[in-house]
Formats: sequence, structure tokens, C-alpha cells
Amino acid sequence: MKVVTDTQLVESRAKWAKRIAPFTLLFLVGGLITNFLSISQPEYFRPTLILLALGFVSAIVSSNLVNNWVREPRADQVLTQILKKFSNDYQLFNYTGPIRHVLIAPDGLYAIVVKNHDGEITVNGRKVSRKFTWKRLVKMFADEGLGSPIAEAENRAAKLAKSLNREFPDMDVPPVKPLLLFSNKEAQVTVNQPDVPALVTSEIKNYLREEGKNRVVSSDVRKKLAEYLGGE
Repeated sequence: MKVVTDTQLVESRAKWAKRIAPFTLLFLVGGLITNFLSISQPEYFRPTLILLALGFVSAIVSSNLVNNWVREPRADQVLTQILKKFSNDYQLFNYTGPIRHVLIAPDGLYAIVVKNHDGEITVNGRKVSRKFTWKRLVKMFADEGLGSPIAEAENRAAKLAKSLNREFPDMDVPPVKPLLLFSNKEAQVTVNQPDVPALVTSEIKNYLREEGKNRVVSSDVRKKLAEYLGGE
């Protein structure tokens, strides 16, 4: 299987994560100091609020960058490892196209959203919920929110389809399918009639192979799509 990953983008985002982290600490420590000073000197109250707000925003941004671009295995590494033994009929593109992860397959394209969350996760139709634990509270800044992964996968699929239709106006663009993957081995995922296929890592290979039996995408079309998604 062919895998194309924009390693320059990964390295760039990882550098930004390391650059922002010291500022987060600086803002929070500065806010703590001015908070103590404001007890006897009220004029330090406003700087305290500003520094703590900057520290909070910086912590969220830094956490997001670390979770997506520094902490391994990254989403692209997980997908590459899982799918590496697939045939050349499958091509994976990470961070090179309109969305983060695209898989070209014999039955169409997959817009893949990878969630590396642990704990008890339930997928029920469109709703995805995660059981609260005190461990998550302790890791408040380090633990990225689950968000709305079903909507996220659908939006990415729609964005990719729109981009392909604009790029190939005269071609019958293959179907773009949203796919949600839970990659954390410590996640206990329960799925009930999901609006989007929701899988764990042990399920995705069999799922793709079964779907791939419906070979509706010719090799010529896959080649054109690969050239576009790979930036050729």
C-alpha cells in the first residue's frame, strides 16, 4: 500500500507545540504572582485576569498541538501501521489534501477521523458520549475533548467531496465515505446503530476488505485522485 504523509507539516506543528509550552508556564506563573500582589495592591487584579486568561488559552492550544502532532503514535502512524499490508489498490494520504486523512480504496474514498481517547465511549446513532472519570479531571488540559466525531467525519467527507468535484468537474467522482476510528487500546467502545461507521483498530481491516469487494473505482480514476491528493 502506498502511504504519503506531509512530514514537513508534522515537524512544523510539533515545533510550534514546543514553542508555545514555555509561554503557557510563563503566563500561569505570572498570573499566580500578580494574584498574590493584588491582595495588597488592587491594581494588579486586572493583569492577573489577563495573564490567567492567556495561560488558559495557551494551555488549550499547546495541548491540542501536542496531542495531534507530538504524542506518538500519531493518527497517521496508527493508520499506516494498521493498513501497511493492504495491496496497492489502497492508498493513504496524511495531511496532503483538503482533510487530514484520506484513503483511496477500490470501493471509493474514506474520510477518516481518528480519536485517541481512552475510557468508556458509547456511540448511539449520532451521539457519542464518554463516561466521566476523575482521571480526566486531573488531566484537564492534557485531555482533548471528544467533540462531535460523527459530525466531524461527515463534514470532512463533505469537504473532500466538494474539493474533488471542483477539481474534476467532468469526472464521475467516487463516493466519499466518512469513517470514525477509535485508536486507543484502552478505550471500551460500545456502538449502537451509528450514523457513521465507528470502529476500533481491530475491526477496520476486515471492514475495509469487505467493503473493497465492491470494486467501483477504476485504476485510472484512483491514479488521478492519488495525483491530486499527493500534490503531484
